Amino acid sequence: MTSKSVKMLLAGALALGMACGGKSTPEGPRDAYPVWDGQTGDRPGQRTSAPRDLMDLGTTLLFTQDDGVHGRELWTTDGSAQGTAMMLDLLPGFPGSEPDTFTRADNDSVYFVARTTYASDTVIPRGADTFALFRTRGTAESTTLLLALPRRPGFLVTASGGVYLSAPDFTDSGEDAASLWFSDGTPGGSRKVALPPDTRLSLKDSSAATLGNAVLVTARTSVGGWQLVRADGTMEGTRRLALLPPYGNVETPRRLTTLGGQVIFWAQALGGLQRVVLWHSDGTEEGTVPFADIAPDRDQDSFFVRDGMAFFSGEDPLTGSEPWRTDGTTQGTALIADMIPGTAGSHPTAFTRQGFYVYFTARTEAGTRLFRTLGAEENTTRVNAWDDGAQQAPQPTGGRMVATDDALFFLATTQADTSLRLWRVGATTAGATAVSGPLSVPMSLEIPARGVLYLSSLEDGLWTHNGMTGPATQVVPPSPLPADSWEGATEAVDLGGTLYFTQRDPTRMDTWRLWKSDGTAAGTVQAKPPVAGEFNHVPLSPEMLTVVNGQLLFAAMSPELQVPYSLWSYDPASGNATRLATSLGRWVTATDPLLFTSHPVKVGRQAYFMVSGKDGGSPDELWKTDGTEAGTVRLKTHLEPSFAANFMPVGSRLFIAVNKSPTHAELWTSDGTEAGTVRLTAPEFTPLIFGGAAMGNHLLFWTGQGSETLVLWTSDGTPEGTVPVGAMPGAHPTSTDPGVAVGDRFYFPCRSNLGAPQLCWWSDGRDIGRMTDTFGPEGTPFLPNHLTVQDDHLLFWAATPTSGYALWRAGPGDDVTLLMQAQAGRSAVATPGPLVRSRPGGPFLFAASDGVSGLELWKTDGTPGGTVRAADIAPGLLSSAPSGPMVPSGDRVYFPAWTPTQGRELWALPMP
Repeated sequence: MTSKSVKMLLAGALALGMACGGKSTPEGPRDAYPVWDGQTGDRPGQRTSAPRDLMDLGTTLLFTQDDGVHGRELWTTDGSAQGTAMMLDLLPGFPGSEPDTFTRADNDSVYFVARTTYASDTVIPRGADTFALFRTRGTAESTTLLLALPRRPGFLVTASGGVYLSAPDFTDSGEDAASLWFSDGTPGGSRKVALPPDTRLSLKDSSAATLGNAVLVTARTSVGGWQLVRADGTMEGTRRLALLPPYGNVETPRRLTTLGGQVIFWAQALGGLQRVVLWHSDGTEEGTVPFADIAPDRDQDSFFVRDGMAFFSGEDPLTGSEPWRTDGTTQGTALIADMIPGTAGSHPTAFTRQGFYVYFTARTEAGTRLFRTLGAEENTTRVNAWDDGAQQAPQPTGGRMVATDDALFFLATTQADTSLRLWRVGATTAGATAVSGPLSVPMSLEIPARGVLYLSSLEDGLWTHNGMTGPATQVVPPSPLPADSWEGATEAVDLGGTLYFTQRDPTRMDTWRLWKSDGTAAGTVQAKPPVAGEFNHVPLSPEMLTVVNGQLLFAAMSPELQVPYSLWSYDPASGNATRLATSLGRWVTATDPLLFTSHPVKVGRQAYFMVSGKDGGSPDELWKTDGTEAGTVRLKTHLEPSFAANFMPVGSRLFIAVNKSPTHAELWTSDGTEAGTVRLTAPEFTPLIFGGAAMGNHLLFWTGQGSETLVLWTSDGTPEGTVPVGAMPGAHPTSTDPGVAVGDRFYFPCRSNLGAPQLCWWSDGRDIGRMTDTFGPEGTPFLPNHLTVQDDHLLFWAATPTSGYALWRAGPGDDVTLLMQAQAGRSAVATPGPLVRSRPGGPFLFAASDGVSGLELWKTDGTPGGTVRAADIAPGLLSSAPSGPMVPSGDRVYFPAWTPTQGRELWALPMP
C-alpha cells in the first residue's frame, strides 16, 4: 500500500460512506450450527431490567429496557405480551445505545438522545463515546438521526416548531464547553444558534426555557460570572438580558421554567446578599429582575406549573421548607401553608394536578402523608385526615403520582401493612383507598395509557392495573435466562484439528475442567482430566491454555501436592500432566493478590514466561520452553518489574519491557539463550514503556510519563540500535490494538480529540510523519481501530459522528472502500472486535449488525460483494453477539454465541 493511500483513508471513506448511505450488503449462507449446550436449565435473574422512560405515542407505548443481552434499547408495547418487542437496536452489543432525555415533540413523536459509538477501555479511551439527537414516532422506520454530538446534551427544551439543546460540536474544546443548537425535527433542519459575544454555555450547569419562539439560557461570561441570554436565531433577537449578581463565580442560576409569558428561575439576590431568590424575565432587560425573597428547598428546587401557577417547595427562615405558589409576580407569590409550625419544614414534593386540586406529599410528625390544595392555607387538607395517627393511613413513597380524568393514583404503605400497594383518590372524594394487592419492591408508577396504569418493576418488568380494584398484571411475565456455559474467562485453542476448551466445574465454580470437540455434539466430551502426583491421582484446574510445538500447556496450582501456580504440559492420551516450571509469574498487590498472571507468549517454536524467584514475590525471572522438560530453561534472573512485564515478539526474537518503577524502565531482548538475553537501554533511561510492535525485523515501542505525549523508539536488538524516532501527539496505540505494519511503514491508531483535528501517525523506523491532511474536525471517520492487514490491503473499523462504526478497506491505487455499514447510517457495532482470519488466504470473520438482523457473524474477503452475513443465529433484531475466542480448528471455526433458548454456548461454522 502506498503512503498516500493510507493518508487518504479517512477523507475518502467519508465521501464513499455518504454515497452508500444505508445500503445493505448481500446475505451469505446461514450454515453455522450449535455444537454443544454445556449448561442446561436456567440461571438466576430475568430477561427484563428496569423499564423506564415510558411515553404514550398514540399508536404505541414507547419505553427503554435492558433485557440482559442487548443493553438498554428502545422497546414498544400495546399492553400485551405478544405486542411487546424491541423496536430498534440502535447500537448493537453491550452496553447498548442507552436512550434518554426524552422530550415530547407532539402527541405522537418524541425527541431523545442516544449513544452512537461506545469507546471501550481496551480499544479507545473512555469518554470518547459519541451521541446523537433522534426523533421517533414509535417505529423503526420513523426513527431519524437529526444531529451528531460528541457528548450528551446539557439540556433539551421544546420550542415552537422544534427543540433547543446545549451540546458541544466537534470543535468545542474543554470538558464543559457547549454550543446552543436548534432542530426543527428533520435531518437537515439542525443548526447552531449564535449567542452574544462573551457568552460561554456550560454543558453541566447552563439551564434553559423557551419563551415564544425564543429561548432564554443561562451562560458564563469570560470572567466566570453568570448572565441570562435571549436567543432566537436572529441578530436582532439575540441579546444579553442581565448579568446575574455578584458577577463572579457564584452559585449557579438554575431551573429556568416557562410560566405563561415569562420565565422564572433561581439566582443570587441583588445587593451582595448571599442567598438565592426567585427571579423572572419577560424577555427584556428591564423585565429581568428578582421578584420574591424566597429560597429553594435544599432537597429539591423544581417547579410544577399548571394553568399559569407554579407550585414549589420554598424555604423561609421562619417556616423552613414548605409549599409555595407563584404566578411570577411579587403579589402572586405566597406561602400555601405552614404544614409543620416552626422552622422544621415539611419538605413537600411530587406536586400533581388532578381536577381542581394540586396534590403533594409532605412530612408530618406521624410520617409522610398526602395533601391537596387550591392554593391557600384554608383549602389545604390532608387526604384521609380521619386516619391521623391510625395504622391504616397511607404513607406515600414520594415517587411519581399519576392523575387521570377521574382520580389520582400513588404508591404507599401503611404502618399496619408494610407491603407496597397502589392507592386511589377519586376526583369527588377526600379519601384514598388501596386498589391493588401487594406489589413487588422496588416498583414505580409510570403513566396512564389506554385505560390502564403502567407500573415498572426493577426486577419484574412492566405491569398494568385497571385503576379500580384487583391485582396488577404483568405485561410480559419474566422468563428466566438460560444458563451459559461460555463466559468471559473461558479459553479455547486448536490442538491438531481438535478444539480444546475450559469449562467451570458445576460443583466447584473456582475449578476448571478441560473439554474437547470435533465439531459434533457426540464428539464434544470432557477430555481426560489433567492429573499429577506420584500415582497421577491429583486432578488439576487448567488455565491459560497454550499450544507449543504440538504440546498443550496450561497453568495450575495444587495445594494437595503443595505445588504453587505452575506451568504444565498435558498428554491428551493419558491425561498425565508434567510440571515444567514452578511459581509461574503472578503480580501481587495488597488489594488483589492475583492481579495479573504471566501468560506464556509464543515466539517461533518456543514460548516465554515469567517465574517468581526464590523469595516467592513478584515475578523476576525470564524462562522459555519448547513444551518439554528438557527444553524448559531459565534465561535471566533479577529483572524485578514493579508490574507485569510486556512481551513483544519480533521474528525469532523476544523484546521485554520491564517497568521497574513509575519513573524507570528497561528494555531487554532475548534470542532464546542466556547469553543472548541482554539489556538494551541505558541505566538512566527514565520513561515508562507502554507497548510495542514488530515492523520487519525491528521493534517499534512507545514511551511516556503519565499523560504526556508518547515518544516513539526503535530497536534492532542492539543497545546502539535502540534510539528515539520522535514524538506522536494524539496517537493512541494500545496493547490490544497497537497499529499495523503495511509495506515499509507502520500506522498508528488515533485518539479522539475534541476541538482539534484527528491525528494519525506513520513511521518507517527512521522518520515519523503526521497525517494531518486526512482528518477534519467534523464529519470525517475517526477512532480507527483493529487495523488488520489483508495481503496488500488494510482492513479497519472506523466511525463517523453521523453513522457510527463501519468496516473499511484501504488498498493500492489510493482506493478506499466501504465494506459494511448498518442501514440508515446506524453503527454496525457498539464496540468493534478483532477481524479473525478463518484460514491462510481465507476470509476474515467478525461480529456486526446491518440493521436488519442483530449483532451476528459476518465474513469479508476485502470486497463489498464478498462482505456478507455468515450466520443469523438469533431471530430478527435479537443478537447472538458472537465473540471471542473465534478459533479455527480442523475444518471449522468455533465461537460462542447466544440464543434465547440456550444462552451463550459453543457454535461452529464450516470453514469458509
